[in-house]
Amino acid sequence: MDARQASLKLLLVIDDSSASKRAIAYVARMLGRRKGVHLCVAHLLPPLPSRLLEFGGSEDPDEETRLDAGLKMRQARWLAEAKKTAQRALAAANTTLRNAGVPRSAIDVQFSDAIAGGGIANRLLEVARTSNCDTVVVGRESLSWFRELVQGDLAEELVRRGQGLTIWVVE
Repeated sequence: MDARQASLKLLLVIDDSSASKRAIAYVARMLGRRKGVHLCVAHLLPPLPSRLLEFGGSEDPDEETRLDAGLKMRQARWLAEAKKTAQRALAAANTTLRNAGVPRSAIDVQFSDAIAGGGIANRLLEVARTSNCDTVVVGRESLSWFRELVQGDLAEELVRRGQGLTIWVVE
C-alpha cells in the first residue's frame, strides 16, 4: 500500500485450530511489511458447555444455594481455562505477525467473552463493525458435504451476512 491508498483495518478471527493458524500465516505473509494496515486479532470464547448452564435444583433452599454456588465455581474454572487457551492462541498470533514485520502499534489483541444469543457469525460481524474493520479474515477447515449440511459453515454465514465488509476465507 502506498500513501495514496486508504489504510486497511482487518479483523483476524483466531482460535487454536489449524485453519486459524493458516489464516494467521496468510495475513502475515500478505501484509507483514505493508504500511497502513491495522489488525484487530480477536479470539471468541466458546459458549459454556450445556452441563455448566444449570442444575436440577432442589426443593431445599439451603441445598439450592449450595448447588448454585458449586455451579458458579465450575463455570468460573471453565471460563478461566478457556481464557488461558485464548491467551496462548493470541500470543502465538501476535508473535507470528510481529515476526512478519507487522509493527506492535498496528496490532490490537483482544478476546471476547462467550457468545450469548445470536450466533458466532453475528458476534464476529458485531466485533468487526464496532472495531471499524473493513475486512474479516477467518480460517476454514474443508468439511464433508454432510458435516456442512448439519453444522453449517461460518465462512458462508459471514459472506451472507457481512454486507459492506470484505470477507477473506483461508482454507
